Amino acid sequence: MFGSKLVVRRFDNYAAKYEARDVEEVKGRILFYGHSLFTRCAYENRWGNPSLEETVLGKDGKPAILNHGFGTSSADDLLYYYPRLVRPYEPRALVLCTSNNDFGFGYSPFEVVDILARVIDWTKADFPGIPIYVFSNLPTLKSVDSVSVFTRNRAEYDKMAEIMCKEKEVRFVKLVDQPYMFENPEDVGNYDKIRPDIFSADRTHYHAEGYMVFHEFIRNLLDDIL
Repeated sequence: MFGSKLVVRRFDNYAAKYEARDVEEVKGRILFYGHSLFTRCAYENRWGNPSLEETVLGKDGKPAILNHGFGTSSADDLLYYYPRLVRPYEPRALVLCTSNNDFGFGYSPFEVVDILARVIDWTKADFPGIPIYVFSNLPTLKSVDSVSVFTRNRAEYDKMAEIMCKEKEVRFVKLVDQPYMFENPEDVGNYDKIRPDIFSADRTHYHAEGYMVFHEFIRNLLDDIL
């Protein structure tokens, strides 16, 4: 891929794992496609508690989610694997999450948004009219620890991504504005006040109980299309 700062095909192991499932059995679900926020609630959950696919069911009680997250991914990876991990599955909705890793790989907020826009364009061309959700940068305790290039990029990315989503008529989900991320209602929207009790020791990812809180947020977010 022209302009990629990464080694393409570096996630072939993840792709092969997901492709091992019968496409016909999982086709037509709400597809989650993004970095480790999704990977860590994949169908093989490392803690043994129910996965996103198992806990967020359709109103008919049947599986509604297909999780194709892969950790440490960037927007470039999402674009590269789209023909293998999105198109064949004919999703009825797509949930995208990127940017937390991209800045560390040397991508600017503009580059991330530009690549993500192409993923959205491909999705709209392949599946006209399906709902698309784009998650903002994921607030973490680690990013609160100090002001850095990352925190500046985070704010710029969220602003640019929100504008892009509005132009493309897709839903931008700003996680720092979601009540589940905070202990007190008055703190919603303040990166410095995100709740510590849902994060693991790395201060970046949720722990088991934190993912159950996240699953409930997802259930509420997607309620009208489940």
